[in-house]
Amino acid sequence: MQKHNGIKASINRGDHLVNVELHILSFEEDGIFYVYSPALDLTGYGNSDDEAMKSFQTMLEEFVHYTENKKTVYKELERLGWTINAKKKRVHPPLEEQLLEDNETYRGLKGLPNVYSSSTNVGLALA
Repeated sequence: MQKHNGIKASINRGDHLVNVELHILSFEEDGIFYVYSPALDLTGYGNSDDEAMKSFQTMLEEFVHYTENKKTVYKELERLGWTINAKKKRVHPPLEEQLLEDNETYRGLKGLPNVYSSSTNVGLALA
């Protein structure tokens, strides 16, 4: 399994694009490859690292499209532990300590061997 350097994704929906740095985990279990973002609680998977990364990118795009269409992006990010300043259109993902406390999946993966960690920049469309 290769260690991902992360992804750089931008989903442009006008002038409300905010770039954030996300922590992602990559791992393989029982022949299935996974890419997981604890800050967004999103997972992509596939039969290879590349398939898992493509699946993750699709999940990320769907998350952005859905929350943008429902106008719930701030509410959803807040539910996930993000710090939000809607007026200034600023968002910050939760700190690792907060993720370890609040996210059972992340706690379970954090100390396992063959779980690779990286950071990535992602553009979120905030309305």
